[in-house]
Formats: sequence, structure tokens, C-alpha cells
Amino acid sequence: MIKRFVLSFVVLGAVLGASAPAAAAGALLRAHVLVDGPTVTLGDLFDNVGDRANIQVLHAPPPGTHITVDTDWLTHVALVNNVMWKPRDLFDEAVIERTGLTIGHDQLLTALQAALVERGAPADAGIELESRTQQMIVATDQSAQLSVRDLFYDRPGNRFSATMVAGESKLMVAGKLYPTIEVPVPTHAIPRGEIVMAQDISMARIRQDQLRQGTILDAGALVGMAAKVALRPSLPVPEADLQRPVAVARGALVTLVLNYNGMELIAQGRAIDQGSLGDSVRATNTHSNITVEGIVDGTNRVRVQLNGRIALAN
Repeated sequence: MIKRFVLSFVVLGAVLGASAPAAAAGALLRAHVLVDGPTVTLGDLFDNVGDRANIQVLHAPPPGTHITVDTDWLTHVALVNNVMWKPRDLFDEAVIERTGLTIGHDQLLTALQAALVERGAPADAGIELESRTQQMIVATDQSAQLSVRDLFYDRPGNRFSATMVAGESKLMVAGKLYPTIEVPVPTHAIPRGEIVMAQDISMARIRQDQLRQGTILDAGALVGMAAKVALRPSLPVPEADLQRPVAVARGALVTLVLNYNGMELIAQGRAIDQGSLGDSVRATNTHSNITVEGIVDGTNRVRVQLNGRIALAN
């Protein structure tokens, strides 16, 4: 939030400025000032102020924020500190920004979970803050070590509140705990039709209340299956998104096999249906144009059953 500082604000160093000698002529205003510490000096605001550079004139904004000081304020600071500077126009101003170290949302959750477990919360519980964008910014000249204070844990309601502290920065947080379950998820995008291998999956925890019916819970049920649709990384996989690998594609040339009286008869056919191992499919004998039915027992291989007459007859 941008604040404008006007003449009525207290200016540090005014008393010293009344009796000190004038600085060198031609002080230059810095339009953008970047500070690390809690105060702003003349040397931060102006170039060419000589030995007056270290005079403190303003409290810096909180870490990670900025303020804007206007022409009136700058003119007053220059006057009381005997700095030879005049604004170019009524719109001369300086933006003062204070640097900071960011403690992100995930770091807050990690610290909170450790503190809640010490209070008896389940170690595998999921945590969600009321604000999913909360983070802290700590001054670069302070310790960024994060601690949890004033922790309140409502076990029956699975709710909590606490104060996060790092350096001089404090942040009030509140949220809820959720039971979680471990499920297999793809480690990368898996295209439609690709067979899922063991190296393609890992285990991840998700909230039980977000688990959809029919979601695969066992990694073994994923391995060896084919993706019916493209599978997205890090997301649970519904059973409906998988199928057994296609062994015979519709329209593919297949080998037709018939066992008859101790003999194995072989012919070429073209699949009418698509099928996986164990599926019943139809195929047309490419020599006789007779349609037969059989069981898929290998890649592009159909074992034909006798149905009245010999199925592979010319």
C-alpha cells in the first residue's frame, strides 16, 4: 500500500541540520530508493550530500513494502538539513522500498504441522490455512528463523490458530486439519494409449474428502494398464481412465489360430473389433471372407472357436 508522507511528519535530524555547514551544491534526488535497514538517510534520498549522508530522516517502511514521499516533504527535508536541492516541478517524488526475505506459504505449513503434531495432531493430517496466499516478509538484517506461538488446537473440530514469528515480523494464521490418504499418482503426463510402468508412478497424500469414488488406491492396479485418456501428473487416477492394453486394434491384420483334431490351423484375418487379452472379438478370414469369432490370446493373435462348421474353412 502506497503512503504519501507530507510536511507534518516528524523529520529526524532537523535540529542537527540547523547548525551544520551546507553540503556541496547540486544535490540530486534519487527517484527510487532501496534500503535494507529500519531507517532512511539523506544519502539514501540524495546524491552529493557529502558528510551529511548518514543523517537519518525517516523510518523505513515494513520489509517488502514501499512508500512515496512527495515534493513538499522532500523540500522540507532538504531545507532543515541544509541540502542545496530544489524540485524540478510540483510532481518530484521518491519511492522508498525496503528489501525483505520471503517466508512462503509452504514454509508456514511445515512449521505449523510440526507444532500441531507436538500437540497431538495426526502426523499425516493435511493442513489448510483460511488464506491460501499468506506469507511473511522479514527484514534482511534480522533472523528469518520461523517459530509458532500462541498455538490453539481444537481437536474435536480439527481447527487451529497461531501466531507465526520471524524476527520482528508477526502473522496471525488460522485453518483446519483434514484426514489424508496415500494414493498412487503419475510422476509425469502419460499420453492416451501408453502403458503405465512402475517408474511412472509415485505415492502422494491427498485429502480424504477430496477423494472421488472409483479412484485407484493400489499402485499395483495401475502398473500394466493402458491410459484410456491422457493422465495428468500428480493427480489421482480414476478406474474409468484406464483400460487393459489393446492387443488387437480394429482393422488390424491378425493371425487366426484354430486347434482341430490335434492340428493347429493358421490363417490371416482382419479384426472387426478391438480387444485386449481375453476379450472376444470378430475377424474376417482374408482368404475366404468368412467372419469368425475368437478370443484374443496375444498381440494381433485370435484363437478361433469352432461354431458348427470349421471356422477357418475356405
